[in-house]
Amino acid sequence: MKLQKIISFAAVMSLSAQLLAQGEVVTLQHLWDEAERNSTSIKVMKSELDAANLAVEAAKSGNLPDLNASLSIGYLGDGVLTDRNFKISLHVDNPHFMNSFAVQASQLIYGGGAVKNAVKTAESGRNIAALNLESERQNLRLMIAGYYLDICRLWNQTAVLDENLRLCGVVIENMRVMEAQGTALSNDILRYELQKESLLLSKRKVSDGLQILYRRIATATGYEGKNDFAPDTLQIAQMIENLNDTTLQNSYADNGVNVRISQEAAYLAENQLKTIKSGMLPQVAVVAEDHFDGPITIEVPVIDKNFNYWFAGIGVKYSISSLYKTKRDVRRAEISLQAANERIALAKERAGDDVFAAHTDFFTARAEIQTQQKSVELAAKNYNVTLSRYNNGLATITDMLDASNTKLNAEILLVDSKINLLYNYLEIIYLNSQL
Repeated sequence: MKLQKIISFAAVMSLSAQLLAQGEVVTLQHLWDEAERNSTSIKVMKSELDAANLAVEAAKSGNLPDLNASLSIGYLGDGVLTDRNFKISLHVDNPHFMNSFAVQASQLIYGGGAVKNAVKTAESGRNIAALNLESERQNLRLMIAGYYLDICRLWNQTAVLDENLRLCGVVIENMRVMEAQGTALSNDILRYELQKESLLLSKRKVSDGLQILYRRIATATGYEGKNDFAPDTLQIAQMIENLNDTTLQNSYADNGVNVRISQEAAYLAENQLKTIKSGMLPQVAVVAEDHFDGPITIEVPVIDKNFNYWFAGIGVKYSISSLYKTKRDVRRAEISLQAANERIALAKERAGDDVFAAHTDFFTARAEIQTQQKSVELAAKNYNVTLSRYNNGLATITDMLDASNTKLNAEILLVDSKINLLYNYLEIIYLNSQL
C-alpha cells in the first residue's frame, strides 16, 4: 500500500467541525514544546549537561601553568644553643620581625597523556550527559504522543457513539410510530432504549477517560491551557506525509540513543584506562621560583637582613610505587572496557529487535486498516438491510440490536487501527532518536 493511502487514512481521522468547536485545538508539537520548557526531568538533565560542560573546561585547564604565591609575616623568638648532650646552653638574641615571600611557577610539558586523557574523559562524560538529555526528551515525547493519540482515539469514539446515538434515536421514533400502528411491541422499544442507555454509559466512560488523559498530559508538560482541548489529527497526518515507506524501511537500530550512549560509555572506559596507565609514566615540568625571606636564620647569630634568591629549571617526578600499585587498577579498567564494548553489542541487539518489532507492528496496523474498513462497510450494509427488514416485519429486535452492536464495534475498531498505525509510525521515529 502506498503512502498516499496512509495519508488518506490519517485524514479520515480529522474531527468533525462540531467536535472541534467544543474545545481548543492543540497540536502535538505544542505539547512537546511545553514539556521542553516545563518538564522537571528535562530541567535536571539540562543541569547535568551544564555541569558536564564545566567539567570539560576544568579538565582543559590542566594544560595551563600552575602559579602560586605565598606571603607571611610574624614574630621570631629568641634561640637557644646547646651541646649534643644538652648540658651547656647559650641564649641567642634574635631579631623578632620576620617575613617570607615566595612565587612558584610550573608548566607541565609531559605527563604521560594524563591531561589529554582527562579532557577526553570529561568530553565523553559531556557527550553521555547530552545523550541522556536526548533520551529523556525522546521518552517524554513518545509518552506524550501516546497520551495525545489516546485522546484522539477517544474523541473519535465520541463521534462514533454520537452518530450511533442519533441512529438509535431515529429507530426509537420509528418504533413508536409502528407501535401506534400496532406493528411493533412496546417491549421492542424498551430493549432499544436500553441500547441507548448503554451507548450513553459508554460515552460517559469515554469522557472520564479523556479527563484522566488530560490530567496526565498536564502533569507531563505543565500545559496550562483548557483541559478539554481537541487533538489536531491533521498535524499527525502531515507528519506521516513527510516520510515514505522507503524511509521507514531504511531506519537503522544503530541510530538509537541507547546504542550511542553505550558507545560513548566505551570511549569513557577507554580513556579511563589510558589515564590510569599514564600514572606509571614520569611527569616533566618547567619550574621557576623566587624567594624573598628575612632574617637569615641559617647563621648564628641570626643575620637581620633580607635574602632574595630564585631558580629556574626542569623538574622530573616519577612514582616508583606505581609499578606495583597500579597493576590491579589497570586490570580493573581493562575489564570495564571489555564490558563496555560488550554492552554496545547488547544494545545493538536489543535495538535491532525493537526496530524490527516496530516495523512489523506498523505494517500489521496498515494491513489491519484495510480489513477494518471493509468490516465497517459490511456492518453498515448489514445494519441498513436489517433495519429495512425490521420495518417490514421480517426481522426481530434481537437482529436489530446485533446489527447495531456490530456496526458500532466495527467503527470503533477502525478508529483504533488508525491510531495504532500512527503510534507505530511515531515509535519507529523514536527508535531512531528523531522524534
